[in-house]
Amino acid sequence: MSEANAARAESGGAAVAAPPVGDARDTSNYRKHTSGNPLQRRLIDRFHRRIVDRVAALRPESFLDAGCGEGFVAEALLARLPALAVTGFDFNPASVDLARQRAPRATFQVASIFDIPHEANAFDVVGCFEVLEHQDDPAAALRELARVASRAVVLSVPQEPYFSLANAARGKNLDIRPRGSDPDHRQLWRRGAFADFVRADPALDVAWLGGSFPWTICVARKRAS
Repeated sequence: MSEANAARAESGGAAVAAPPVGDARDTSNYRKHTSGNPLQRRLIDRFHRRIVDRVAALRPESFLDAGCGEGFVAEALLARLPALAVTGFDFNPASVDLARQRAPRATFQVASIFDIPHEANAFDVVGCFEVLEHQDDPAAALRELARVASRAVVLSVPQEPYFSLANAARGKNLDIRPRGSDPDHRQLWRRGAFADFVRADPALDVAWLGGSFPWTICVARKRAS
């Protein structure tokens, strides 16, 4: 997920985005995934394994990475599932360029999570990782994710309050309230509250809820129409 795709608000029913980041290597997402901190590296690697495990268990043939950032999740998926047809999009063109370099077997494009340029039920599984917490209207984004999924969506968001507490413990974002929270986060979901949010979408049923510290991971299946 790129900061530009995340830093988005709904205004008058239309999605309004922050200016794209010129160099995707300047995004917090890129810095997080390329950190030399060994603890952060272990947390990210474990998170990727959990995400890939959940996607693999669904046995998809096609997958959409919504808010793909610089392609880190796509790369991890294709390493485990080389036959998977992976498509991704992000609002930030610079992030899309890096994603194409990182995962050349996938297909990437520039697009908005509020107006996904694919037909209904276009993908077996849709993934959206570390994006929804940045949205002022996450329900509108979730409706689009559910629309283009034929079988399931796999989602992740920071698990509060532990995400913020972990930041505060290492002296990060101490001037933000709640202390330690990310200044770009519009939603601060506890795990149960996030499950309730997903269940509120009429197209989805929560099939699995868990996580990888400090993130919540949710698998939701499409309801029969």
